[in-house]
Amino acid sequence: MLDLGRLRVLRELKMRGTVSAVAEALGYSPSAVSQQLAQLQREVGVALVERVGRRLRLTEAGEVLAEHAEALLAQAQRAEESTLAASGRVAGVVKVVGFQTALLHVLVPTLPDLADAYPEMVVEVLDEEFHRILQALVLQEIDVVLTDEYTYLPRARRPELASEGLVSEPMRIAFPEGHPLAATGAPVAMADLADLPWATGHIGTNHSDLLERTCVGLGGFRPKVRYRSNDLMAIFALVARGGAVAMIPDLAMAERESGVVVRDIADAEVRRWMVMWTRVGADLRPSVRVLLEALRRSADALAASRPCVVRGGPGEEFLAGE
Repeated sequence: MLDLGRLRVLRELKMRGTVSAVAEALGYSPSAVSQQLAQLQREVGVALVERVGRRLRLTEAGEVLAEHAEALLAQAQRAEESTLAASGRVAGVVKVVGFQTALLHVLVPTLPDLADAYPEMVVEVLDEEFHRILQALVLQEIDVVLTDEYTYLPRARRPELASEGLVSEPMRIAFPEGHPLAATGAPVAMADLADLPWATGHIGTNHSDLLERTCVGLGGFRPKVRYRSNDLMAIFALVARGGAVAMIPDLAMAERESGVVVRDIADAEVRRWMVMWTRVGADLRPSVRVLLEALRRSADALAASRPCVVRGGPGEEFLAGE
């Protein structure tokens, strides 16, 4: 009988492409990965990998078995989740990955009540934003993901994942205190910001991409980005003391920062959505289900406490990219 652990290694090699990437994902050494693949080959009696230069590549037989491995691992996951659901026991580790604002305003408020109600449940949290985050969810490395999505930047849906919008918030422009364009308190036109230096996220982040698309789409210019950071506190400091302007989500609460003032965008509403993701069927697991329910209640409370925050997700037109 084929070993599920070795099948997972084969599936990971198909998904990630290199032995070193598989080793990093699974917490093995590269030599241990190679040994697992060699043992799997002996079990099935055919070559599953071949060496091309310094890399291993799946053979045609390896590709076929990797496809079956995907189905077998998914079935094993469903069996585990159904067993846990039948027990009704809320226990074990639930791994959550999300962006800073989502963790601060939606996840963290749930933790004290969850700890009191379910002492056998452990919520592990990683503050991270990376492109392969949903792939990590598919690969069962994590259980729940909180992502951000913006006007102009919908994230493609996937049939193996369930997504649910929690809240949305407006994006605003942060200025240094005393800046002439912010003097009246009125909304500002994007075109008036064409000659100003900007602070935004790293290249490739949604924050950076949103700034580019908004400046081009609403203002007719490409932003002059002088500062890049994924840390909101650094962005605030660069606005207050570095003379930059920045596009900031409402929940960042930039208006509380010394030396920073915030103004609405006059041209059109630009919004950010907070979206919760799980694997399809993962909510059968009691610990995942109670966490999702807690996140929904927390989103309700957040929307009730801050008028600009709206409960719910993006509409179909947004998801279609229209």
